Amino acid sequence: MVGQMKKGLQMYRKPFHHFCSLQRLLRSLAIMPNRFSRASNHKFLIRSQGSAVTNDQSRATCFSYLASILVSSFFFAMPFCHAQQTKRPFTVADDVGLTLFRPLSGGPPELHFSPDGNYFSVWSERGRLGLNQVEDSLRFYRSRDAENVLGRSDSDRSQPPSPVWIVSRSDKEGPVINDLRWLANSSGVAFLERAVGGNQHVVLADLQSKTVEPLTSESENVQAFDVRDRQHYVFTASDPVERKRLLEKTQAERQSPAIVGTARPVSQLLFPSDSGIAAWLSPRSYLYAVVGDRSFQVKQDGVPIVPEGSLALSPDGQSLVTTLTVPEVPPSWETLYPPPNASSPYRISAGRDSAHQYVRINLRRGSVQALTDAPISNGAGWASVLGGPSWSSDGQAIVLPGTFLKSKENAPSRPCVAVVDLRSNTNSCVEMLKGRTETGDRPKGYHIVSDARFAGGDKLRVTVSYYSPPDISLRTTEYELAPDGTWQVAGQSEGMLEVRRDGLEVTVKEGFNNPPLLVAKNRQVSRIIWDPNPQLKNVELGDASVFTWKDKTGRDWKGGLFKPSNYKQGQRYPLVIQTHGFTESEFRPSGLFPTAFAARALAAAGMVVLQAVDDDGCPVGTIDEGQCAVSDYEAAANQLVSQGLVDPEKIGIIGFSRTCFYVMEMLTTSSFRFKAASVTDGVMGNYWQYILQPERIPTEANMMIGVPPFGEGLQQWLKRSPGFNLDKVTAPLLVVGEGPYSLLFMWEAYAGLHYLRKPVELVMLKTDEHVLTNPAVRMASQGGSVDWFRFWLKDEEDSELTKAEQYARWRELRKMQAENDAKQKAAATKN
Repeated sequence: MVGQMKKGLQMYRKPFHHFCSLQRLLRSLAIMPNRFSRASNHKFLIRSQGSAVTNDQSRATCFSYLASILVSSFFFAMPFCHAQQTKRPFTVADDVGLTLFRPLSGGPPELHFSPDGNYFSVWSERGRLGLNQVEDSLRFYRSRDAENVLGRSDSDRSQPPSPVWIVSRSDKEGPVINDLRWLANSSGVAFLERAVGGNQHVVLADLQSKTVEPLTSESENVQAFDVRDRQHYVFTASDPVERKRLLEKTQAERQSPAIVGTARPVSQLLFPSDSGIAAWLSPRSYLYAVVGDRSFQVKQDGVPIVPEGSLALSPDGQSLVTTLTVPEVPPSWETLYPPPNASSPYRISAGRDSAHQYVRINLRRGSVQALTDAPISNGAGWASVLGGPSWSSDGQAIVLPGTFLKSKENAPSRPCVAVVDLRSNTNSCVEMLKGRTETGDRPKGYHIVSDARFAGGDKLRVTVSYYSPPDISLRTTEYELAPDGTWQVAGQSEGMLEVRRDGLEVTVKEGFNNPPLLVAKNRQVSRIIWDPNPQLKNVELGDASVFTWKDKTGRDWKGGLFKPSNYKQGQRYPLVIQTHGFTESEFRPSGLFPTAFAARALAAAGMVVLQAVDDDGCPVGTIDEGQCAVSDYEAAANQLVSQGLVDPEKIGIIGFSRTCFYVMEMLTTSSFRFKAASVTDGVMGNYWQYILQPERIPTEANMMIGVPPFGEGLQQWLKRSPGFNLDKVTAPLLVVGEGPYSLLFMWEAYAGLHYLRKPVELVMLKTDEHVLTNPAVRMASQGGSVDWFRFWLKDEEDSELTKAEQYARWRELRKMQAENDAKQKAAATKN
């Protein structure tokens, strides 16, 4: 019997909260055994070896055993009860302090093997709130150390391998270390480092001497680079002399009685000293090279070369593949290389000066050779490529991640991932790319190419890594060149293909609910190399799951649903809808981006949070885009309300970047009565932004609204643009700008609502970042969201004294909201 009782107790040891809930029972068993023995009118059966005993002595013995076992189990479980009880809720500060293996702006983890496979490097980043610094680290491991750990049995498992070297760098914003490149001889890595004043320069981390030294000056703001060794590297940077001259010109302008602003962005005129706008002082980045003992600016016929995009240096360090502006677009390109749909405004046309093509540059001679005599795909309306070109290890072939190849019949063609064979002077398509349809939808098989390269440098094998919306998880397809000259699929995998040294693989293991771990594995076993966030063991992360729904058109949607950490079945909670994308393959406690979003922190404050997919399911750049998003969010909220999880009177929504427009559409057209909303640094679909940025906004805004806002088209703008319908907004709105110009960009919504005496709060974050990395600014942005929605959805205030003035303002806004509600109710009653 005792064995059976112990077995039953073992079942309780797994969910430790069962022990905690039994504490009072155990105390009763320990101090009040006579209560059971006096219950003579009840029989207690003890089955032992098939017999039944019912006498009082056996009954007392039974309870004695039971009490002793339960009491001992109670004390055994006490540490676990204590650990669970003392777990604190997840906060924005926890979010800021997380160590991640991928940039906050997105992208694959930065894990790279050395060319000889003997080492691998691991990039990570965290925010250090106490120092208000972003800290990037580069950890180097020996591959054999990881292999040794994998070779040991579970019983002989030792400590994870230690890095042989760690390079750390800090600055107020990140990334501080980026664009990592191993030297060809595996002796170290070069990378771009953020320097004083926001410039980037190239530095070399020597793995043998454990030293870090600059390859370029801190005064040179490097935009892109590639390297083979200390004697062979290239980079693009502004001319310091030109930069100085333009700076002096700007300073002189500020002292003059008038400044000519024609053809210049208003941001340059209003905020010339703003760090986010200072880049206009050096609009061109020239090409520089180091070849052997020579360091020089690369010129073609005496004219400096100005590349755009990434650089790919040949294995011998003598030539470079990059993209250059086409001096004169051939008339044939307009018909040979059309956009994915006929109505696209990004069609290549003769005389257009924004077309680019892949070229090969001989560094010593400065000669330029077009590789395909066609535009890159991104410049022709096919915005589906992020990566750059790559060489085979023998220097005889080049992968181009998105370009066109002219058909033999001179028929219109689609772009593809292409291979250029220099030896045979032939080109071939590895895989065709797909673009949006006429309605803005993504066709089946559409994906965004993240990286394309030769597998192991072998020109007969190509790997293409890509993101497939709506799931933005990274995947890789490997192709092999068949005897007939076509490329055939040889395999597919999750993530970036990074396998070296006889099957050793180093990956980041993470998920929606699982913080990232650095893991080494082979075919037989896997081991954790590094847990970068042990502090989370004492933090309650809460419950999160994948949530699916359908909108009114039957379109399928997916998002992440975060429940309060103290969630109780049957209770209704406030809901905050966070927009702008979702991935279940990454641990993103803010939601997806760290600007404005704070999913787990909001859930810890007692709210349900839905992180929703957005433009991945809507026809972006069309008149239906905004209403598609409205239908999406309405359907999700309705489903959560119908399931009894959400209080329909307490729903809020957050917009950032592109989805600010979606939030404004919701507030001005949806039947939902939102309790609160916020928008941060994004497209608003209003007339003010249209006029403020005539060089960028109009083309897209015309597609979103349907017509330009002039003549008869203005009538449609009055009906469809959220800026002309602010009178319909009933929710208190938090409007946030990131720096002075961003605040100006977001001004119309604040000014209009302020004029209409509707509750609106305006905040300017002191930054020029879009996707935030600075710890203090993240606290202001994400923490501000938590405060805002707690106040409006839960009627709660943070007791921190420094926020007293904030809540004094908001209480006045609440009075204003109450007055407006009373007026609306009276008007409705009268009608």
